[in-house]
Amino acid sequence: MDKKLALGLLILLFLSGSVLAQDLPDDELQVNISGYFDSFDVNVMYPSIAITRKVSDKTSITGRYLVDMITAASMKTGGSSSSGSGEREHEDDDEGREHDFGKTSSATSVNSVDAVTAASSRGGGGVFGGEGLSSFDDVRNEFNLGVSQIVGENLISLNGIYSTERDYTSSTLAGTISRQFAMKNTTLQLGFVRSWDKVFPVIKDWTRSKDVVTYSANFSQLLGKSALIQFLTSYSENNGYLADAYNQVSVDSMGTMVLRDPIHPNNRIRKAAATQLKFRLSEQSSMQMGYRYYWDNWDVVSHTFSMNYMRHMSDHVVLGLGWRTYLQNRAFFFKPQYAQPEALMTSDIKLDKGYSNQLQFELTLNGGRGQDYLPFLTSEKIQYNISLNVYSRHTQSGYWYNGQKNMIATNFNLGIRYRF
Repeated sequence: MDKKLALGLLILLFLSGSVLAQDLPDDELQVNISGYFDSFDVNVMYPSIAITRKVSDKTSITGRYLVDMITAASMKTGGSSSSGSGEREHEDDDEGREHDFGKTSSATSVNSVDAVTAASSRGGGGVFGGEGLSSFDDVRNEFNLGVSQIVGENLISLNGIYSTERDYTSSTLAGTISRQFAMKNTTLQLGFVRSWDKVFPVIKDWTRSKDVVTYSANFSQLLGKSALIQFLTSYSENNGYLADAYNQVSVDSMGTMVLRDPIHPNNRIRKAAATQLKFRLSEQSSMQMGYRYYWDNWDVVSHTFSMNYMRHMSDHVVLGLGWRTYLQNRAFFFKPQYAQPEALMTSDIKLDKGYSNQLQFELTLNGGRGQDYLPFLTSEKIQYNISLNVYSRHTQSGYWYNGQKNMIATNFNLGIRYRF
């Protein structure tokens, strides 16, 4: 067993002492239909369905299925969309693949989808060879099975995730433990993620591995009756094949530009620290402000600033507006063009200097009494979640496939939650 994974499990056991009880997730069914579209001709649709059910007073299980259906101009020509397609919601260049395991909110469904960065099946005419779904250039299936268990007075969650596509598979084990102190005014959550990935590009004759271990900690403290502050940290170690096999690097060979395969370091240590402050503005509104600092051993450093406003328009309608700004420097081995072959080379613009901005809109509709004029909201068990994000990114160098430095993307989600 990996030493760091073993250490994480020991921490989980150590923290199973006596503290105030936590609640299991609600029994519910959630269906989401999400989409992503950008100016680099990448289009993604990713529906998902999840069900959570308590099997006892101390145990609940969650099952989830998601499918990514991707079309991209760069895929049709044998290129890669992964470094030119933009980032999904809450995933900027330095953050890699995110997972929000065990949650079922509409925002989580958008965040945890690896719709773009994992898309890698190439070849014209789609992946099915017939009509209908043949318009898609890649299809990824993801399966998730999780369990939440109250142990002593702690809430422990474990999740297994398996993802497969034509030339990439990923198996992941994730866990969190939460405990509360001081009359539930203080919460500590520790988490770990361990992934085992296999990469076997259709244009290559090899298979390589990528292993990821991530540890995280989240500390939350209530500040009176109207404010909450959070501190978050994470440490991630990535080993193995860390490049995109479909990207190509331009190298000047005696005045002629030659395309070569990228060469990345086979180890990347990523660290991040963040803080968030949530406070009430009035009886109907609140504000959230956040800052995140990231650094790694590839010399990538980034700063993320966020601000979100929530307004309770009524007992049944909640409106949210947000803004997010991201700034990043360049990895030490990134060059727009290489004068000669080097030991490390890349054309991945996620490793280039750049910035991005994101405008976020969210609408939550809660069913219940007083909604007789809207038949789809009469049940107290129903909730609708709608989100729309507009994302813009600028990089100092152009994307290798089309030379463009600026990208605009939109991301939407339509979700329905039904509580049993």
